[in-house]
Amino acid sequence: MTIEKIFSEVFGMPESSIVDTLILTEIGSWDSLAHMILITRLEDTYQVQFSGDQIADMKSVGDARKALLAQGANI
Repeated sequence: MTIEKIFSEVFGMPESSIVDTLILTEIGSWDSLAHMILITRLEDTYQVQFSGDQIADMKSVGDARKALLAQGANI
């Protein structure tokens, strides 16, 4: 599963609109619960564990990608 697919499913957006520059606060369905669902889906899919700082700093698709790569995820 791709990071774009996960964002698409969590936020109900077309996969084609998921780009690294997309900021979470620009997503209409984004809220703190959706953010935690996203984190859980990313951690489960890529078998990683984000730190509290990584979660707090995750403000865009690109940030999520960087956090995954920092955890050694194969994306």
